[in-house]
Amino acid sequence: MDKERETIYYLIRGKLVGRRAWEDGHVRDCLFRDGRWEPDDHALIMGHLLGFDPYEPEGSPYRFGCLDRMDEIERIPEKQASERVNGQVLANLRALWKEKFRERKTAWDAAPGWPSKLVKTECLLNGLPVEIWPEDIGVTSDCWDQGFMETVQNEVEADLAAAGATKIYSFGYID
Repeated sequence: MDKERETIYYLIRGKLVGRRAWEDGHVRDCLFRDGRWEPDDHALIMGHLLGFDPYEPEGSPYRFGCLDRMDEIERIPEKQASERVNGQVLANLRALWKEKFRERKTAWDAAPGWPSKLVKTECLLNGLPVEIWPEDIGVTSDCWDQGFMETVQNEVEADLAAAGATKIYSFGYID
């Protein structure tokens, strides 16, 4: 790939992941917020790269080239960006699953269906392997909770697919 047209990832202020990619003949900057990539409509990435200080008055020679602003952005490898993005996506999914399955889990506890073991869902998320265990959906890893996870694995898979996961497989053994 042309070096000028590669995707570049940035970490802004030590927490916000940004991406600069070549799309349709133009450079497009995006920020990862609330579990998805959004266009950088306010040019946050460009502003940090140029050292733009929005608090300096218009026409000030110090408005551009502010080293403090330039120090707030660092280029990071794709793997590190993917790990940070995955952390946010998985945190959002875990919160969703705990709420989504709460009532069904209560009903399951009243009349459990079957015990299981070694229940998990695996996938690739942003090119990195991820494993989802019973604790990730808000239950324990005892055999009855693993049986419950088996009953909701199709929904877990659908949520992972909606988040961009690929090669999704679920496992489990009735005990």
